[in-house]
Amino acid sequence: MRNKIPRPAQTRFNQFPITTRSVIIGLILIPFNSYWILYLSYVWDSNRPTSLALLFNVLFTLIVLIAINEVLNRFSPKLVLSQTELLTIYVMLCQASVFAGRDMIQVLIPLISNGFWYATNENEWNQLFHSHLPTWLVVDDRKLLRGFYQGQSTFYSLEHIYAWLKPGLTWLGFCLILGIVMFCLNVLLRRQWQEYEKLTYPIVQLPYEMTKSSGTDGGSIDSRQRLLFSQLAWLGVILAGVLNLLYSLQQISPSFPAFPLYREFHLTERPWSAMNNPGFRVSFFPFAIGIGFLIPLDLGFSCWFFHLFWHWQRIVGDIFGWRGAVEFPQEMAQVRGAWMGIFVFTLWMGRRQFKTIISVLLTEAQEVQDEALSYRSAMIGAVGGLFLIVLFCYQAGMLMWVAVLFFMIYFAMSITITRIRAELGPPAHDLYNAGPDLFLTEVFGSRQLGGQNLSVMTLFFWLNHLSYRAHPMPHQLEALKLSHQTKMNQFHIFLVIMLAILVGSFSAMWGYLHISYKIGLEQARSWYARAAFNRLAGWLTNPSEMEASSLAFTLGGFVTSIGLLLLRLRFVQWPLHPVGYVVSSWWTFTGLWFPILISWTIKRLLLSYGGVRSYRRAVPLFLGLIVGDVVVASSVSILGLIFNFSVRYLSW
Repeated sequence: MRNKIPRPAQTRFNQFPITTRSVIIGLILIPFNSYWILYLSYVWDSNRPTSLALLFNVLFTLIVLIAINEVLNRFSPKLVLSQTELLTIYVMLCQASVFAGRDMIQVLIPLISNGFWYATNENEWNQLFHSHLPTWLVVDDRKLLRGFYQGQSTFYSLEHIYAWLKPGLTWLGFCLILGIVMFCLNVLLRRQWQEYEKLTYPIVQLPYEMTKSSGTDGGSIDSRQRLLFSQLAWLGVILAGVLNLLYSLQQISPSFPAFPLYREFHLTERPWSAMNNPGFRVSFFPFAIGIGFLIPLDLGFSCWFFHLFWHWQRIVGDIFGWRGAVEFPQEMAQVRGAWMGIFVFTLWMGRRQFKTIISVLLTEAQEVQDEALSYRSAMIGAVGGLFLIVLFCYQAGMLMWVAVLFFMIYFAMSITITRIRAELGPPAHDLYNAGPDLFLTEVFGSRQLGGQNLSVMTLFFWLNHLSYRAHPMPHQLEALKLSHQTKMNQFHIFLVIMLAILVGSFSAMWGYLHISYKIGLEQARSWYARAAFNRLAGWLTNPSEMEASSLAFTLGGFVTSIGLLLLRLRFVQWPLHPVGYVVSSWWTFTGLWFPILISWTIKRLLLSYGGVRSYRRAVPLFLGLIVGDVVVASSVSILGLIFNFSVRYLSW
């Protein structure tokens, strides 16, 4: 029976250990990186470094380290960081950034107190759900919260620190367990996607090429062999840098002539006004144009096509009056069904690998020795971590079956996003409100779930409302891809990722509290987390039954997704990919669709009239656009931190 299962050779390749100095550099950079992200996203509400798949704050740090390397190479070659060291720092900063980003810790910290601070006699939050919220996960003392919301105070008093210490450390432990489960799932999936299906991992190609060394032993970087060192690359850097600088100067000083890189249309006439939510925008940002050129041609077409298709649905719904009647087209219900279709397809494609894993677990079959963890350890970590998460929810007051369903759906969605990134690398994956919370309330109804389950579920708003844009699991899999490409020690990658989660989450929590007690949450942004309790109050005030119309749209999305996948299997040239259908429905893609249309058009013309050779020659130009945009935008934002001016630069 065992011989019938195809198995790769049982070999272990030589692995280069991760150096202590690279880990130390990464740990030193993480707090500064977290504080930078907080100022950009939380205080300025401007740059969204963690809203895109390729994190421009981490890319900028990598560029700076490469520049320092060039100087060291001339004066002290022994101090030059190798490719493995540079990528170790990159991996650590990516994992720390997504937890510190706009959609995770920045929602979690106000979430655990908003339900009490904004409670009034009028909204009756006290009667509705305060008794359902576990005290060990929240901060409920309004006196201690006054400085947090109104500012002009300090976090550094014993009573403030003590109030946040227990829930903060508890949620920190939850973040670590969450990261462990995701990493274990990645170990179980990596071989199928990387070695059997040969997925391309487009997002990590730029950092890999930027750090590529002249040898295979992780030696010093030879800049003459680096892809970016070409005239076309420098042309892209200069072009993007100048455009970005002109746009930034106009924001710093409104008297400076405006440079139209971005325009939002506010449509007033029906039915076109239906596009105002989420919005209709035209932008020319070089960063997005560069990324759009690197993604596969069919995905580029699918992204801009389906974004316009979503707008078309809204217009049709407004014409026939369906938007008011059934909230047509119910974008997020369709997206939920679509990602579930991709998940089912992913399971089917990986059936051979899953049989291999089951064989290893149930028999004495020998394991392949080139994974970060053995399959047995990964399975124990995934199942054990999920058990701890469910136990966490049970102790908080959620029924066991609700907790199991919630996180099974959450991790299924996480796997789907990771698969999307590994296969096609879309510039963003904004699956807004397409997670398990709304799906469960649609299937069972808020009445059947009850106030206790709904209240605890609301405390995970930071996981399933907006955080699919910046998701830890894809970055972990991309770290495994980079480690295999450069032959880094796999187990060391696991350790540094867990260390980055701890330090990154802690520094983000500290930074958020430090800034909030100084300037006040109400002077920055708090509506994201406040929306969670507004929604909870709505569920409890007007309990609902199963929502048949939403489930119908979910089924429609599932069928559409499966249909598109089957068409791709049947017709090689079929241009539409369900990933475009999934990722392009909401706000993030309002600023991305037009740059992708530009880059898709150029790429299409180059491949049609010049072939693959012309496309490859043009790649450095578009890599240069990414680098130039990143360098100028990041430099301007850092200068803003130093000299106290803000820049509402939108990187897409």
